Amino acid sequence: MHIVIIDPSRVVQAKLAAELEATGCFVDCFSTSDLALRHIEATRTVDVVLTSLEIEPIPGLELCWKVRTLIDEKRPLHVIVMSSNSSERALAEALDCGADDFVVKPIRREELMARLRAANRMITLQRQLVEQAETDDLTGVLNRRAFLSTMDVKRRELDASDSLSVCLLDIDRFKSINDTYGHGAGDTVIATVARIAGEEAPIVARLDGAEFALAFPVLESEQAAHWCDVIRTGIAKHAFDSGSETFHVTASFGVSDWRADEPLSAALLRADKGLMEAKRQGRNRVQIAAAAETAEA
Repeated sequence: MHIVIIDPSRVVQAKLAAELEATGCFVDCFSTSDLALRHIEATRTVDVVLTSLEIEPIPGLELCWKVRTLIDEKRPLHVIVMSSNSSERALAEALDCGADDFVVKPIRREELMARLRAANRMITLQRQLVEQAETDDLTGVLNRRAFLSTMDVKRRELDASDSLSVCLLDIDRFKSINDTYGHGAGDTVIATVARIAGEEAPIVARLDGAEFALAFPVLESEQAAHWCDVIRTGIAKHAFDSGSETFHVTASFGVSDWRADEPLSAALLRADKGLMEAKRQGRNRVQIAAAAETAEA
């Protein structure tokens, strides 16, 4: 676990850090709450905030509120408050202000470790629930909802001048594969295509049936098309076993740039036009959206 300790006493910091690091935890220590809060906000790997109530310049209870605002569905954070005040009122105030747990100073090692184990179980469960909600069951890649969310984050992380290309991949004549070899073989084809795509594309999502979305941050459409062609070749070369015979499948691709000044839907529409053109030209090919379409407002 990645733990942030906030306490005005460097002696307390050193003692707790030594005990936690001995169990394999990664620990950051802060004496002031404002610096700690900025670090927690910027460092999404932080799992647990272990904070004293007696801190400055942001008081402990206020810090709990501010840390709670950083938590979203993809970022579980567990806040444990430390205080020498063991009254029920102090406990209630801490929990009301967003703390998840409370330990009394001086802190007993056994009690702290037990509370951290409980925190780890909660964080692990939350992450598993998020993963289940965002992952396609058959392939293990992102589902449509997670793809849209991930792309929104990626676009905001990049500068407006940075390239970002998107691609739509569709397995050719997939209905015929199901009809000829059965749905079990069809599922194997879908899972294998997802795996091959994931070996080259940084972001892969299954949108529906035999259609996937790929994304290539910082690559222009021509560069992304190259890697799509590598994926296309890998799919075409793969031999599938139906039990009675082997067979091959192909896939078609449509690629488009996604500009920072437009919605993702506009780029996906261009990619879809490229995909349809690839199908029209005989399938098993990569088609970049035409220059005139890419220049549309």
